[in-house]
Amino acid sequence: MIENETTGHSTESTLRYDVADGERVSEAVIAAVADAANADPARMDPLADFVDPDALDAIFADRYDGTPRIGGTTRFPFSGYEVEVTDGRYVTLSAVTR
Repeated sequence: MIENETTGHSTESTLRYDVADGERVSEAVIAAVADAANADPARMDPLADFVDPDALDAIFADRYDGTPRIGGTTRFPFSGYEVEVTDGRYVTLSAVTR
């Protein structure tokens, strides 16, 4: 789900996507950016050109004993957006302006 939020007094808006149960973080990032950009994911730049999708998933994966990892944030640019993943549960997008 994408939610639109306006930040402070700025006109810049952010979009937040909730990662679904069982959804890989890398898949959530692609889905969020595709939805925000109204783009076909197959026609977007590959996520791997910006970040290693397997490493991104591993950062937020459950621990070996099955307990969830708590906390953590990573940021990177992807296909015209600044992407922030928080706790492996939220993907926040900000449009990159030049």
